[in-house]
Amino acid sequence: LNRCLGIDVQAGGLAHTRRRFPQVPMVCGSADRLALDDASVDAITLQHVIEHLADVPAALSEWHRVLTPGGTLLVQTPNADFVDPSVFDDPTHVRVFAATELKEAVAAAGFGVVDLRTLGLPWFRGLDGVPALWRLRHVVTHHATALSRIPWLRGRGQTLCCAARRPTR
Repeated sequence: LNRCLGIDVQAGGLAHTRRRFPQVPMVCGSADRLALDDASVDAITLQHVIEHLADVPAALSEWHRVLTPGGTLLVQTPNADFVDPSVFDDPTHVRVFAATELKEAVAAAGFGVVDLRTLGLPWFRGLDGVPALWRLRHVVTHHATALSRIPWLRGRGQTLCCAARRPTR
């Protein structure tokens, strides 16, 4: 049985998500105080959430609490090491993480980090007017997973992606 639950601190975000996924139950709440039982969730995905939280260690502890042993945590957040950090100028950001900082925070909460890489390679920024660039963009996008394994590209993307697991013991 696949079950999903959408949580957003803003009612407007929930309304948008409800229109796209009417079959998924939605609740208005905070990502760092979940009204869920201990070890009751198999996976938590957070897309551009952690950088908005005032107490990241408390939130990570809460996610650890509700995840089942072996449960997966997936975090996407802006990459402080991106070549153009001005794209993250957002007054609601509390902290933008570098890869090592995110990995340390997740590990300190008791998770085992499975993978940490970036998405959104920087090569195309500002080049939208170049004729036929879409062909190169298509090739790079098609091979993005392989490209992200190249050591000097691994940390250069716009978005950090961290996959971690709650230990089984």
